Parts: sequence; C-alpha cells; structure tokens
Amino acid sequence: MTATKTWRLYLFLLAAILWIGLACNLPAPGSVSVGGAQAPATLTAQAVQALIATHLAPTQTALFGAPSATPVSVEATPTPLASPTATLTHTPAGTEMCSDRATFVADVSAPDGSQFSTGEAFVKTWRLRNAGTCTWTPQYALVFAGGDQMSGASPIPLTTYVKPGEEIDLSVPLTAPKSSGDYQGQWKLLSADHRQFGIGDQADKPFWVRVKVAPSAADSNLGTPDWKDTFKDSSKWYLLKTAYTEWRVKNDQLIMSAIPGGGDEWGLATAAGLSDFHLEATFKTGEACSGLDRYGVLVRAPTANSGYVFGFSCDGRYRLYKWDGNNYTALQEWKQSSAIHSGPNQTNRLGMRAEGDVLKLYANGSLLAEIIDATYDSGRFGLFIGSVNTDELQIFVDDIAYWDLSK
Repeated sequence: MTATKTWRLYLFLLAAILWIGLACNLPAPGSVSVGGAQAPATLTAQAVQALIATHLAPTQTALFGAPSATPVSVEATPTPLASPTATLTHTPAGTEMCSDRATFVADVSAPDGSQFSTGEAFVKTWRLRNAGTCTWTPQYALVFAGGDQMSGASPIPLTTYVKPGEEIDLSVPLTAPKSSGDYQGQWKLLSADHRQFGIGDQADKPFWVRVKVAPSAADSNLGTPDWKDTFKDSSKWYLLKTAYTEWRVKNDQLIMSAIPGGGDEWGLATAAGLSDFHLEATFKTGEACSGLDRYGVLVRAPTANSGYVFGFSCDGRYRLYKWDGNNYTALQEWKQSSAIHSGPNQTNRLGMRAEGDVLKLYANGSLLAEIIDATYDSGRFGLFIGSVNTDELQIFVDDIAYWDLSK
C-alpha cells in the first residue's frame, strides 16, 4: 500500500471514530441544547461542523482549522403593544389622578341667621375656593345634599372653569318656607363623574344655608291692604328728577337712580295723608350697592319737605330720623341688623307701623325697634334714595302697600 493510500485510510478511520463518539454524546432526538435552551433538532452543515469542532481535542482541532462560518445572531423583535387611550377620570381615594376638595371662603349673601318672611324669595351665594388638584368644569354642579331644600333647584351646573387655587361664587335661588322657624339646607358639589364632594380635610362636609323665618307683619294679621301699587304705570307718584336723582317706571318697577352729593331725596305718592297705619314696600338693590348707600320711606309728612324718614343701608343697617325742613334729628342712628340683606342684588321688605306716638320698624317681617315720638301725627308718604359710595346707585321698588289702622 502506498503512503498516499495509507494517509487516506488513516483519515477515514479517524473520522469514523469521531462520529461514533459524537453520536454517543448527542441528546435524545427532538431537541438540541444550546446554552441551556432547547433549540429545534434540525442541524445545518455549519452547525455540525461547529459541534465536531467543540468535541475535538486541541490537536484534533488543528487538523480542521477554525470554523469558517460566521455565527448568526438571532434577536427576538418584541410585538408592539397598543397605545393606551389617555382618559382623565376619578378613581377611588388615594389612587386618583387628581382630587376634588372645596374650601369655604365667605357668605356673599344670606349669612347664617338671616331672617326672611314666610314665602319670601331670596338668593344664597357662597364663595368657595378650589382646594383640590382637579379643575372644576361646566360638567361640575352645585347639588342639594340634605336638610331643608327651600325650593332650591338641584343640580345647578357651573358656568365657568375653576382651576386649583381659584375662587368662585355659587348661587341658588331659594324660597323661605311657609311656616316660621329655623331652617338649614346642606349643599355640596358634584364632579364630572357624578361623585359628591364638599369642604373639610376629607372633602366630605357640606356647606349650608341657615335662616330664620317669621311671618310678615302684614301677612299675619292685617288682611287685604287698603292701598297698593305694583307699578304698572306711574299714575300714583310724583316722579322725582333733580341734579342727583331720577325716577322712572319700567317693567312693573319703580327704578330710583342716584349719584353721590344729593343726600336723601324723596318723592311723594299722590295718595291722601295717613295718621295710624302699617306700610310695607319691597326693595331690590342693583348691581352696585355698598356702605351707607341707602333707600326707604318718608311717612307722616305734613309738607313735602318734612316727616319721619326710615331706611336701610346697603351694608345692612337701619336708621330713623325726623326732618323739619332744616334740621335733622336722629331717633335711631344707623344700627346693624342681621334681618337686613346687605349688598348688591338683594331683596328687602321694609315695614313701618305707626299708632299714636308709637313707631315700629320692621325688616323682612322681623321687628327691629320700637320708637316713641309724637312730633308728627299724620301726613303723606313717599320713597327716598341716597347715594354715598356708588356713582350710579339703582334701587328697584316692586310694590308698596298700606293698611289704614285709624278706621
């Protein structure tokens, strides 16, 4: 045998021995372990060559040389997830994306203890601050939460956006109950996802309206008035017009306008004079009304420039004085009363009863004071207005009536 044939036989026998050894060490059919992971059992020629190389002794590896195939890196491409839809919603307390809470700032109208006549309409206004982290939107609402609803509508949607830290005035028109007594209604806010919240550390406390209701002096025992005007026209009045004051009748109201500088200026009704009587008038303040801006009645006026003058101020005070044409005499200087609804856009019913020398003063059915004075025993009556703080004070008179007690 030649040397060449001997060398070929040697290589053949060596390859057979290696193949038998490899076969004994391969895993069971079905999978191949690569770095501990199970891979498919189908092997490429390159993979076989690589496996043979790893099972050869170092001297044997030199016979074949390094593998010529470049390893292929296989990287798994992740399947993209659908992008979530961003929705800002409330979730249970402690995990919510934003929180709702209010802080009470002030009673703008009808503070606690305000007095109203039975069946009297009024407006309650709270000033609240957004103390949470959610913006209040027109999808939020003011809602009744318990107690005495007093004919208040619920829900009342907000009309603007209120960012955290901002303040808002929230109002609800109410009607005093028909029975006298103390009444309280509780209110909260309703979020866009219909969750009620209020004030306090846990945002679970309501804010409220708390009022006293008393029968009107006229409604309780006087019956039908002997004279009444609802201002369908101006036929029952001498309309006033001066450098400071002007009256006009419009939309079933007497509108009294005044600017500072004129003091109290009044106009008289065309009705005859009275001696003993009970008189009531319903006044509404305009958009601007503050401090000692005032309005009221003149009674038992023997002349157009004398008589008793009884009025309310826009800051919730009342006063009674007498005027003889030249001299001012206070019978009751300005005095605060919770029975008078102070500020702009408020309704007050003023009442005065005169029997002999006894003069009784009323606000919204509540007795304010009883004064004794016999200076004037009879005379005509009228209405007055006086501006101190407001460039164009407007007072609206809805009606006025009297009951003649001398019959």
